[in-house]
Amino acid sequence: MSDLQLSEPVRGLATEAESRRVTELEDYFDAKLAAEVGEPVETHTTTVRWSARQLAAIKRAAARFGMPYQTYVKDAAFRRALQDLADVDRVGV
Repeated sequence: MSDLQLSEPVRGLATEAESRRVTELEDYFDAKLAAEVGEPVETHTTTVRWSARQLAAIKRAAARFGMPYQTYVKDAAFRRALQDLADVDRVGV
């Protein structure tokens, strides 16, 4: 998948094809990270408790990007984790 590029977020609703592409990208990066640490790719289900206000904000943000809120949360958490890991590596912690 060498054709990966970052782009500006698109406002509105995601098409079925766009949703599939997001899933493909998630799977690709999951596999890439697993290969780096030498672990098999497997999935886990988690539960997160949100206040009504937090969930409403998350759903509003997800709607602006045209994706289900669960996908939005997964993507946001994954991006944050990657950034945190990069930051830690950069400063040598």
